[in-house]
Amino acid sequence: MSVRVARRYSFPAAHRLHSTQLSDAENRAMYGKCNNPLGHGHNYEVVVVVKGTVDSVTGRAVDLVRLDQLAEEQFLKPFRYRDLNREMAVIPTTENLAVEIERRLSAAWPAGFPALDKIRILETERNICEIGYEL
Repeated sequence: MSVRVARRYSFPAAHRLHSTQLSDAENRAMYGKCNNPLGHGHNYEVVVVVKGTVDSVTGRAVDLVRLDQLAEEQFLKPFRYRDLNREMAVIPTTENLAVEIERRLSAAWPAGFPALDKIRILETERNICEIGYEL
């Protein structure tokens, strides 16, 4: 039987929502206060969900130490206390951040590790994005 295990991580980071393909007026209309030229920050929460079977010896579906190391290497260290506009090649919306974290995790995912099932990012209490395989 498969189980899903979720692990929550957090990091503070700053960003500005601004598209070079839009005029300044269009950016202000599209992104509102998030288009502030000085940027603004969030305390992002990222929930990584893996899907696997429970090991009969350990009673666990995932090695949480390895998962924590993977999260630290792939998105916590690179994004913590950083300007996401400088760390990402796209507009750092919550949606694009979810895609980037999924890309980084998938590229480094160890063989034989439980399947990466879903990533949920909470930018604010009201702004949440999920990316996954069985949504």
